[in-house]
Amino acid sequence: MSAKQHTKDQTANKLPWQQEILQGTSHYFSEMASEGRLRPLWEQFFEKLPQNNGAEYLDDKRTELAKQIKDNGITYNVYADQLGGAARPWSLDLLPLIINEADWAQLSAGVAQRAKLLNLMMVDAYGEQKITKKGLLPTDIVQGHPGFLPQMMGVKPSGNVWLHRVAFDLGRSPDGRWWIISHRLQAPSGLGYSLENRICISKSFNRSFRDLGVQHLARFFRDYVDAVRKLSPKKENTRIALLTPGPYNETYFEHTYLARYLGISLVEGGDLVVRQNKVYLKTIHGLEQIDALIRRTDDKWLDPLELREDSFLGVPGLLQALRVNGVVLLNMPGNSWMESPALHGFLPGLSKTLLGEELLIPSVPSWWCGESPAWAQASERLENLVIKSTYPNQFGNSIEPVMGSMLDNADKRKWLSTISRKPAQFTLQELIPLSRAPIWTERGLEERAMMLRLFAVTDGEGNYKVMPGGLTRVAGDQNGIVSMQKGGSSLDTWVCSSEPVDNTTNLKGRLQAGDLAALKRPVSSRAAEHLFWLGRYTERASYTLRLLTRAQMLLKEDEFLDSNTLSFLYEMCGKQGLSEEFNPIEPGNQDQLEGELIGRFWFVNDPKLPPPVGLAGQLTALARVAGQLRDRLSMGHWRLLNEASKLLMKPQESQKDSPKDAQGATSIPDPTLEHVRLYLMAMHGEQSDHMTRDDGWRFLQLGRQLERLHGACECLLSMTSMPGRANENGIALGIALGDSTITYRSRYQHRFEWLPALDLLIFDLDNPYSIKRILYKLNIELNRLPGDHSAIRQLFDQVFKEGNLPRGLSLEALQPPFPVETSQLMRHWLKDLLSMSMKLSDVVGAQYFRLAELPDQMIQGR
Repeated sequence: MSAKQHTKDQTANKLPWQQEILQGTSHYFSEMASEGRLRPLWEQFFEKLPQNNGAEYLDDKRTELAKQIKDNGITYNVYADQLGGAARPWSLDLLPLIINEADWAQLSAGVAQRAKLLNLMMVDAYGEQKITKKGLLPTDIVQGHPGFLPQMMGVKPSGNVWLHRVAFDLGRSPDGRWWIISHRLQAPSGLGYSLENRICISKSFNRSFRDLGVQHLARFFRDYVDAVRKLSPKKENTRIALLTPGPYNETYFEHTYLARYLGISLVEGGDLVVRQNKVYLKTIHGLEQIDALIRRTDDKWLDPLELREDSFLGVPGLLQALRVNGVVLLNMPGNSWMESPALHGFLPGLSKTLLGEELLIPSVPSWWCGESPAWAQASERLENLVIKSTYPNQFGNSIEPVMGSMLDNADKRKWLSTISRKPAQFTLQELIPLSRAPIWTERGLEERAMMLRLFAVTDGEGNYKVMPGGLTRVAGDQNGIVSMQKGGSSLDTWVCSSEPVDNTTNLKGRLQAGDLAALKRPVSSRAAEHLFWLGRYTERASYTLRLLTRAQMLLKEDEFLDSNTLSFLYEMCGKQGLSEEFNPIEPGNQDQLEGELIGRFWFVNDPKLPPPVGLAGQLTALARVAGQLRDRLSMGHWRLLNEASKLLMKPQESQKDSPKDAQGATSIPDPTLEHVRLYLMAMHGEQSDHMTRDDGWRFLQLGRQLERLHGACECLLSMTSMPGRANENGIALGIALGDSTITYRSRYQHRFEWLPALDLLIFDLDNPYSIKRILYKLNIELNRLPGDHSAIRQLFDQVFKEGNLPRGLSLEALQPPFPVETSQLMRHWLKDLLSMSMKLSDVVGAQYFRLAELPDQMIQGR
């Protein structure tokens, strides 16, 4: 059966609302069908699909799409999920929203007009304020709104452009008319998701995409960056960064995605500092100036000096830099008052005054209750309206919209009383029955209420360009609200044209030798610190896994483990958080250790409980650091880090289903340990072979080697701290922790003994886990650190000067029987190495990771 025929056969479906799609009995506008027939573009779309098995084809494509979203790591963070440590996969439906040429002509012109109007209103609001003085707009809606910032009065941004990027949510009423429902002006989201939706869906229907003349998006993004450069004094040499609130923001994926796509740095507020009214990025080489910031942070968080003092997301002094045009900020702050629903009722008059034009796309009919006639008129038909907040509440959010049609008589009277007491705080809007867009589900073709978000960017000269596409969102069910936070989904948006498609690409033209250095991405202090800890946590998790695996083997194979080996094992497990800390006075027994290992292995995904410890805690820390580095990691590497954190996550109710040992206690399953091992091996491969050897990678390697040194020293110190621990079992444990068991067996073909073990763990320069090899690698990485690192070198040279071990410390000197002084010399050296590794970590952090805390800061020239 063809997909087209399948669509027509929906009239026979047992669900009545599906029949309405083609029968035209719905009270909503159908984007796909009219009067029982497919609209022309949809007919062409289905004709391009296989005619024999169209439904099966769409089912397969839907499955492929879900896999692609997972593989690409496309996520949308819902705050409730974030508390539990989860990131939700982005929801994208298979079928696009198709917009014809006539509709798009109206939409693009109307959106460009609205953007221009709002920018002129911003110019007036922070300038002469003629609008309010003439009574065209009540002062309560402008200056009375908490989003109006007096700090920005008199500011004249470059090109007089206050709004560089705007978004509008639109809906279509049953008569086919488009209405603008809301403005998104502070830091509108959706551009990155729109782009990713396009890439995914165009691959699924490449023939339809080509033959329908779907307009491409690349030109829009290129125009956006060109406009930013046009507004900056440095023009083509403008350094642009994208300011993100960080990885816990719901749309963090698109922040990283856009930064990569546009070829700009992704920064957080803590990465930036203002000096002499200029904005600088804190890098490991010093301070480098940022000329333009594309912000994804709302106004109130931008500057803790002048706005919310508790903000950790902003940059102290940023508003002062804006006032003197020390940086271009997209968008300028102070525009959230124009997101108020109260504004819509005044826009027709404002358009005539400021533009001399009628609105090309009307706003949804709105009544600001602060005007007595409006409130009197609207209050008589509350059951047909939506109640919205005019201003944000004290926590910075608006009340959830309330549908008048859902209120009973008692609730209606309550709301009428509430609004009457403080009418200016409420706005009533007409409820628009939203049009229905087709989606493809496991049940076949269905329709959902939809809203269309369109984007426009400035051209730097007072006009706006509209992206030929957008972010279409649909409700999660037939009666649901259109919201991604409430289970909704998204669609790719196809704008079709009979004109030739613009094949502009964002790929740069032929590069010259002088261009290459400028295109290298700087390594911020924050990124360097996270890379450093990514290396440390990767090594720490691998070390802990080897310890846990060896402990499992010893405890299973020997029912009565000797006391020396048990104390050694207990102490090492305590150091890695796998058990309680070892107490030599009350050392604990074998059953106690086994119970603690099992009890700390799994962790429950519950934010109310303490964070996980041991291996689970280290894998969680890896994922947390990876979240901060998403723009610097390959998709495969990020996915490994993110998925590994879930391997030991177990819902509380399913813990009882874990494997049981012979005594009935819950045990640690070997397949799970093997699964973790494979993930960690893949991470090591990604870090060693698939990352560019830039300065950031060097900090990752430095972290790995310092953690490796720390583990090697602790193991040998513990092994030699008590008589009898260096027995065969103890030596085997030390060899296993040094990941050298196979090397030992193949080289020596002998039982585990002291001297060959020391050879592998300390002296063998060919063994990557020997102390001498670790020091050799550290020496190389330290020499490559940027800037003046003499203090770091001095600290390192105290224990490994010119690559030499302490005099008197050699294999010959440690061959049994050896004097007590030699053992003391070795332990003293190991303690010095351990101390040095911790001090070195602190000094590296002070010099490279906490640049803003140092009194003297170097400004890097370009």
